[in-house]
Amino acid sequence: MARIQMIFPGKLDEATRRALKANGFRWSPSQGAWQRHLNEAGRWAAKRVMKAISAEGAA
Repeated sequence: MARIQMIFPGKLDEATRRALKANGFRWSPSQGAWQRHLNEAGRWAAKRVMKAISAEGAA
């Protein structure tokens, strides 16, 4: 598959969806996951999204 997948329970809020899209993730209805290519840039983007999501939850 060679993809990074991020799976969340339920529908995400608009800010989280924007963060995912801004970091190159796309929604895959067939997989039920946000995903992008598995490479160094993808790994970096996944860490960046998780950091942004964590910061939103703390605020």
